[in-house]
Parts: sequence; C-alpha cells; structure tokens
Amino acid sequence: MSKKSKIQRLPVEVDPFRLVDQGRIFDGRIPLNDFPRLKEQLFKGESENIDDVDIDENIVNVHLEFTRTDTRLPVVRGTISSALQMTCQRCLKGTEELFETKLEVVLVSSDAQAEKLQEGFDTWLVEEQQMFLRDFIEDEILLALPLVIAHEECDAARKLIEALPEDEFSEVQQEEDNPFAVLKVLKSSKKD
Repeated sequence: MSKKSKIQRLPVEVDPFRLVDQGRIFDGRIPLNDFPRLKEQLFKGESENIDDVDIDENIVNVHLEFTRTDTRLPVVRGTISSALQMTCQRCLKGTEELFETKLEVVLVSSDAQAEKLQEGFDTWLVEEQQMFLRDFIEDEILLALPLVIAHEECDAARKLIEALPEDEFSEVQQEEDNPFAVLKVLKSSKKD
C-alpha cells in the first residue's frame, strides 16, 4: 500500500454551521502540493521552478473540531502540524521548521457579526454557508508562520563579520574606543 492511499482526504467544501450543529471532528493528512500559496513560501533548492520540487511526501496533519464555545458561538478548534522546508533568511539555504499551530476561530456570517464580537477572537467569514477547508487550513498556516526563518548559526553571518579587513577594523575600532578622539580633533583645528 502506497503512502498516498493512507492519506485521509478531507471534504473540499462544507457547510461549517451544519458541522457545528453535528459536532463533527475531522482528522486528515493533506499533501503540501495541495496548498499553492504555502508551496510558494517553501525552499526550492537549486530549482527555479516550484513545480520541479517534489514535495508529495511532505504532509500537513490536520485535526479540526466543529463545536461551540461556552457562550454558544460556532467555532473551529484544532491543530495543524507539519515539517516544512523553509528558506533561511541569512544564508538562503533550506532549513526544516517543525510547524504546529493551535487554532480557535469563530465562524461568522457577516462583517457586522464579526465587529460585534469582543476583541481577542479570530474570525472566519462564511459566505453563502460555504467553507473551503483547504483555503481555511492554508490561511491558518500562513498566518502562523514565523516572520523570520533562520538557522541558529549560519555561514553567511560569519562571512559578513570576516568581510572587513583586519587593519581597517582595528583603526575604526581604536577611534571609536578612544574617548579623547574628539579632543584630538578640536586641538588640531585650533592650530589651524
């Protein structure tokens, strides 16, 4: 049995309010290739074309519960996790980021309803009683990604420090370290 046949497919389009009333829970695994906007954020390696990158084996694990809060608001709770190959912002090489986010999103049917909620609630606008689960999951992943992704130690960071010639660095450093450098400049200007 291949790995692809083990992937539990989630429905594409759902009525989330009906799922809330039913108390439905979804556990699924979705290939990263099914998320085009996320795929653009991933490390491409030597390839310039994202379609050449084989990420079929990379999976996003999803657990979603359609339920209600204590105050009876319709909500989607769950976790989304994956190991993502991202680009280090320092050295531009690949780095694996173990990604996991917990979510709690209140479902609303209008902007006015979202505005009535107290601050602190994340909301998802459901138009015409339809929700595309993959879009919802992809949005939650993109919102939860760190702003800057970097290795703890990179070769590029060390090279930048080493790029300044030793003699030039020591002259600049000596002038900055000398508290009397300003007096030296004033004294030489008075002689002129």
